[in-house]
Amino acid sequence: MRQRLRSSGSILRPASSSRRRVSKVVVPMKVPSPVIRLPIRRGSVEFCLGTEADHEAVYQSLLHVFHGPDREAYLGALSDPTYRPEQRLLVKVDNRLVSHIHLTERRVRFGSVELPLNGVMWVGTLPEYRGMGFAQNLMRLADDRARETGAAVQALTTGMPQFYRPLGWGVCGRQTFGQTLSRNLPQVSDGLIEGRSGFWNVRPWRQVELNDLMSLYELQYADTTGAVVRSEDYWRWIIGRKYAHVIWVACQGETVRGYAFVKDHKILEIASHPAHPQALKALLGRVRAEALERAYPEVIVHAPVDHPVLEAFRAASGKVIDQEDYEGTCSMYHIPNIDLFLELILPELGRRAEHAGAAVPLELGMTVGDRRWLIHIEGKKSRVEPDKLSRRHLTLSPSTLVRLLMGHCGIDGAATEEGFESSTGTALDAARVLFPVRPIWRSPLDSATA
Repeated sequence: MRQRLRSSGSILRPASSSRRRVSKVVVPMKVPSPVIRLPIRRGSVEFCLGTEADHEAVYQSLLHVFHGPDREAYLGALSDPTYRPEQRLLVKVDNRLVSHIHLTERRVRFGSVELPLNGVMWVGTLPEYRGMGFAQNLMRLADDRARETGAAVQALTTGMPQFYRPLGWGVCGRQTFGQTLSRNLPQVSDGLIEGRSGFWNVRPWRQVELNDLMSLYELQYADTTGAVVRSEDYWRWIIGRKYAHVIWVACQGETVRGYAFVKDHKILEIASHPAHPQALKALLGRVRAEALERAYPEVIVHAPVDHPVLEAFRAASGKVIDQEDYEGTCSMYHIPNIDLFLELILPELGRRAEHAGAAVPLELGMTVGDRRWLIHIEGKKSRVEPDKLSRRHLTLSPSTLVRLLMGHCGIDGAATEEGFESSTGTALDAARVLFPVRPIWRSPLDSATA
């Protein structure tokens, strides 16, 4: 979901003289709320959904704005098992495609529940049409489209968070990875013996072991907020995209206990059975050997902050990067339909209240702008009541709300943000139970496609 937002200058820079000449023909449009069904036309401007007939024009516009992707990568994205042409939102001027957004469809983890998600990708406008608000209006239409299709949350990666914050987006998730010298990783050879459990070996995976990879992924990332829920078709698709040059598996006999997707000196994703920690050590030993053979002095691993591989990197005299942005890039989330989001996470909120031993019923009200919600946690009677508040309530900005609900900042972090108010100390206590800080992470294998 990486964004190199080329149209964001529309709210930062005045239009040039050439843009003003265009603007006599193209009248910027503020999308109404609720938005009527697409297409919407205003003079020579048309806001519409993509069709198969638009694929070549989309590809050419992406090349013009982003200088990529290459054709093979673009065609590969079209084979996404969930892809449909109407996931693209377009602006056309005199039938020429001038601005574009792609909304992928995924399901992601949120504790014990799954949430339907739109990945927002390739937000861009042709240079001569910037400064007219097209990208902003497409983002508003993306909200409307999410409500129509049932997406509860949206996510993207960007280097320009200032463009998205006024639209209700909040920075969520941290840039987390480990770095260490290749030679410092565990030196492990095939034939490692783990007590009486048998011999370990690490080798490239086989197609018949896909179910093993799927099971290990579930074991490793089932509790990771933001981790994409992968179907078998989706697994086959991301493997077919060849983001990794090799997929190693750590086996005990013929039983697969761990895997690692490796691209050059980077471990894009690694998982191992929690009952077999030697699988992780065996995988890192093979990565070390290959890195040294290929003259890579350093190895990087991408993983959530609570993944055991990061502790292994620390033990190897490495360092762990864990910060909101890295090299100018950050992850952002948005909740286009708060009512739906709260309804879907109710089971997880009930589980958190029970785990914390909180007295029930537990209530917490929230106000965002002119909207209100009351969260009532009481076992099977748990519910969300719109347009109601309790004595315990919070007032938040849209961006603070998403950071709190997703578990990025927690209530103590939210309390420091502009516009935050709490009615009582018990409201803070309730929020601390319901919305604790949780790692938010998406695998690089999914970030490129989600």
